[in-house]
Amino acid sequence: MDFNLARGVDLHIIPTKQFKMNHVLIDFATPQTPTNATARNLLANLLETSTHRYPTQTALARQLATLYGAYVNLFVNRLGTLHTVRLHASFVNNNFVHEDLFAQVGELINEILFHPLVDDGEFDGPTFRLQANNLKSAIKSLYDEKQFLANQRLMDLYYQQDSVMRIPSFGRINDLADLTASSLVETYRSMIDRDKVDIFVLGDVDPQAAQQVFARLPFADRDAALPAPFYQQPAYELVQHRTDYQQVSQAKFNLAYRLPVYYHDANYYAGLVFNGLFGGTPYSKLFTNVREKASLAYYASSRFLPFNGLVSVQTGIKASDRDQVRDLVQAQLAAIQAGDFSTATLQEVQDSLINQYRAGHDIAGNVLEQQLVTSLFGQANQDFVTQIKAVTKDDIIRVAKMTKLQAVYLLSGEK
Repeated sequence: MDFNLARGVDLHIIPTKQFKMNHVLIDFATPQTPTNATARNLLANLLETSTHRYPTQTALARQLATLYGAYVNLFVNRLGTLHTVRLHASFVNNNFVHEDLFAQVGELINEILFHPLVDDGEFDGPTFRLQANNLKSAIKSLYDEKQFLANQRLMDLYYQQDSVMRIPSFGRINDLADLTASSLVETYRSMIDRDKVDIFVLGDVDPQAAQQVFARLPFADRDAALPAPFYQQPAYELVQHRTDYQQVSQAKFNLAYRLPVYYHDANYYAGLVFNGLFGGTPYSKLFTNVREKASLAYYASSRFLPFNGLVSVQTGIKASDRDQVRDLVQAQLAAIQAGDFSTATLQEVQDSLINQYRAGHDIAGNVLEQQLVTSLFGQANQDFVTQIKAVTKDDIIRVAKMTKLQAVYLLSGEK
């Protein structure tokens, strides 16, 4: 059940008794720019940890504890070229307590979003500096994980020099120096006043009562239109290569392929099955032939990004096996392009994708994410199982032939 709270602000109620907890997801979406990702991530951290009524993280945590252990956090994400700030709240159902907990959580969300710790046109100085330092440490720790580092450098290699996609959704350490307690208020006002807002309520709730709670949030009208989020870039004539050296016990060897197949276009479901056959399931060619039969990789998998037109391959290898692994990975793609896979294997891949989909719908976060994507992009509600089962061998061959290697990255411990 959907309600319009203001122009560009929509409320979606999903009544269900499936989950023990009720969930709220509030999504703020806007196009990512070269400068807004870091600022929006820092803003999310500030909103999550302090308000005027609860000026410290401890005070806010104590208030949550009084709400029977309700949980609220804010984080950033990206869908194609759209940058999103998201508030997620989870709390027990009113049926289990002797008060209107739903309304109280709504009041706290109001406090978090509309009463930040801002005075005289700037965020509280000590709180701003603390969260800026925390974000700096958090970003640094991400790059300490070598597979994450290798994937980010592959993306730097794949995306063109001027592409906003090279900037991670969580931002960059170097950008923190340009942010101030006053400039972040401009980021806050832009998000609250201009972002497309979608609010999702999932759980055993009365839709009319939920509508009344969220109608109290003082959102104003805004432009509801968002640009298409799909990122496209022309293919490179030559494959991009880069090798870095660090102290790693296991080399990270990753490859990026251009695949101009996008969410819910004519080839979308074929793209999902192709990726499952290539490296996205335990029945894939990468897992079976590169990891198991040839024993050339500690792990080997692929990932399809349907908003980016990209398939990435991740492997952990001995650096000396790089050329052999590359040739074998390429051979798996060539085999799919030639139709070298059995009906039985195709069936196993399809069943695996369907099982993953069904298992994912037992997790509230996955349900909310799918509803968000559907709401933002207005796609018809197609039956996933039926569409996956309908994918044919010829469909997969067609998509496989659209796949072109663009970038190869190695993080090695051996010079």
